[in-house]
Amino acid sequence: MRNGVVVSVASFARQLAELGHGVTIFTASHPDQRGPEEGIFRFPSVTFPTRARYPVALPIATGAARRALAEMSFDVVHSNAPMIMGRVALACARRRGLPLVFTYHTLIEEYTHYIPLPRPLVRVSAIWASRSYGNEADYIVTPSEYAASRLREYGVTRPIAVVPTGIDIELVDSVPRADIRDLYGIPAGVPLLVYAGRLAREKNIPRVLGAFREVLAVEPNACLLLVGGGPFDRGIMALAKRLGITHRLRATGFVDRATVMQCLRAADLFVFASLTETQGLVIGEAMACGKAVAAVTSPAAREIITGGLDGLLVEDADAPFADAIFSLLRDPALRVELGRQARRRAETLSVPRCTERLLEVYNKVIAG
Repeated sequence: MRNGVVVSVASFARQLAELGHGVTIFTASHPDQRGPEEGIFRFPSVTFPTRARYPVALPIATGAARRALAEMSFDVVHSNAPMIMGRVALACARRRGLPLVFTYHTLIEEYTHYIPLPRPLVRVSAIWASRSYGNEADYIVTPSEYAASRLREYGVTRPIAVVPTGIDIELVDSVPRADIRDLYGIPAGVPLLVYAGRLAREKNIPRVLGAFREVLAVEPNACLLLVGGGPFDRGIMALAKRLGITHRLRATGFVDRATVMQCLRAADLFVFASLTETQGLVIGEAMACGKAVAAVTSPAAREIITGGLDGLLVEDADAPFADAIFSLLRDPALRVELGRQARRRAETLSVPRCTERLLEVYNKVIAG
């Protein structure tokens, strides 16, 4: 899968292994996975014929996963989802008398549109599932203070530590240069705005498109590059056609992490409008690339961006969003200064620093 949870698990696992810790990952099988994977064991899954193609794990360990669970020893069980694999993690922890750490990555009540049932019923069920599972854990990790406060509102009473997913500064600095403009047919010298993330309803991408239409009225040569793919990609392109902006719009589809960083490097500025993020990792990645950010104000965005210092935060409306973009396009010195401060902010959220904070949680629950 390509999403923030996968990035979080992979980056923490890699850094923990580099520090000498043993990390074993149990996850769902995926139709695109091929070949053996060291330290990863997969449960059988069912993938429903939807555009999102999310595999749903079956809570029955078979083969190598069953043997690993029976034979390997662990100090802590870390769950990254409250549903089926989360229940497997809980059962494993209770059966072995091990502490359970749970990272609440996603405000699942904001994703009810993916479930074909009455929205109010699904929302209530999502809150119940978050509260029920959260109170089963020994310690909870959230990527932001905002996510922690929402869990408290749900009635979660277990200890919570705020540990953001680390920004991979090493990856940002090591990816080779690429001529992204040439690759996607973007003329040299024209203003380039970049959005990166899944093309999904909850990302508020219509706001990006609406603001971009207003930008084109003043900067007709500007281009917008959408980096990523997702279940709403056709809807996004249909909206762009209705807005009359397809001639200045480019889309990459799903790409690997290195290509994402190359696209961010090529940007004049980064634009983001999601209101449902618990962290907004891609904002931090753009900042690590030294880019000024124009973003719609959300609780998570406010935790990483200091408006006017390392980015601009605006209300969720086309005109103010477009005005923020105008101000950055017209003032190269401001873009450079915001980008410089953005890089400094991103370095405080590097993978090694955030992994240190996660280890503090592990040590607490193991000692307790």
